[in-house]
Amino acid sequence: MAAITRKRGPARRLVQLVRRRWRRWRADVHIVSYPKCGRTWLVVLLSKALELHYGIRLRKPLRLRGYCKPWRDIPYILQHHDGGPEFQYPEELDTDKSAYARKKVVFMARDPRDVLVSSYFQKTRRNANYEGTMDDYVHERRGGIETIVDFYSIWARNRHVPEDFLLLTYEDLHADTAGELRRVLDFMGIHGVSDTVIAQAVEYGRFDNMRQLEASNAMGSSALAARDQDDSDSYKTRKGEVGGYREYLDGKSLQHVEDVIALRLDPWFERYRHQGTPAHNEANRPPTPDAAAP
Repeated sequence: MAAITRKRGPARRLVQLVRRRWRRWRADVHIVSYPKCGRTWLVVLLSKALELHYGIRLRKPLRLRGYCKPWRDIPYILQHHDGGPEFQYPEELDTDKSAYARKKVVFMARDPRDVLVSSYFQKTRRNANYEGTMDDYVHERRGGIETIVDFYSIWARNRHVPEDFLLLTYEDLHADTAGELRRVLDFMGIHGVSDTVIAQAVEYGRFDNMRQLEASNAMGSSALAARDQDDSDSYKTRKGEVGGYREYLDGKSLQHVEDVIALRLDPWFERYRHQGTPAHNEANRPPTPDAAAP
């Protein structure tokens, strides 16, 4: 079943393109992820930590760039998906990352199997831009498993391009939320955040609280607003699990996904190349960028 692509008028596309390019040029820190890797959760954690640490309250706290002002020692932080890969064929993905040469990049990854399943529900229950079954989606080339895996692999091969690069995984954030949040803040140059602030941010970012925030649209953003309050699969905060793909993928469908991962995923993401290997196992953490970069 073919994917349904979203359509925008030429004027709107042009305005969005200009804004996007300016923001990317302006940004000091880029938080890059494939959609459905848990980036919204990370943004909620960072936003609350910045709010408490600096005593700043934004009307739209999910726009991290709003914390940057000339009189504040806070970097311009921009979160994005690096070109909308969820609507692209794998061969359409941009392989040139030279625009990030003088930037810091936080790359957030998640088990591609979980990303695939979560993407399916995003496109069928939340955005309604795909028609078909889960089995159909497993073999979908536009924004499917091949695109997800190639997106990861392109960044793995280009991790030496940014001035500084930090890999953050959903699984590590799930296993040690406080420790990983502090690691990201330190990487961004935001030091001296107290343990109390970190703990409060982690508490604020709990799954059940984020679900309540989404249900009430408390953050004032479509990025965390329920589409159908009676359909839990339409929520951005759908399950918040590690390894939840096992509930939806099995047999030939799962084997196809495993084959694509084995064939196309860069070895730097070895932690995701073997089904059933705990993704948060420290032994499977990729080497640090400094040690791994060519």
